[in-house]
Amino acid sequence: MKRLVKPFLYATAVMLVSVSCEKKDPTSCGSSDNKFRYIKSIKNARADLYQSAGFVIEGEGTRFICPSQLEKFSTYENTYILNQPQPFKYRIWGRAFNCDSCPTLVAGPSPFIVIDKIEKID
Repeated sequence: MKRLVKPFLYATAVMLVSVSCEKKDPTSCGSSDNKFRYIKSIKNARADLYQSAGFVIEGEGTRFICPSQLEKFSTYENTYILNQPQPFKYRIWGRAFNCDSCPTLVAGPSPFIVIDKIEKID
């Protein structure tokens, strides 16, 4: 029986290493997916980009752009205007996540979004 334990442990270790080295799901929110908890899908929502860091979504509030997508939206026009009615110049589709263990200045979960599709409205 002892002769079978060592090969079994070796096979289990190899399998675990190969699973952990797989590419991350592009629809997930960050490099450590266990921090991010899926909340819901967002479809055809009106939104404004706020300082290339997040979207102010009509009826939803502000959600930060997931870390894996920050660079993608750095060239987009910021359309959020402080203390003014929002023009909501974008339509977005994506997935909303909360991060319960992300470091922030306020208590509670941090809201994030993965953008699947975005359209600019003129």
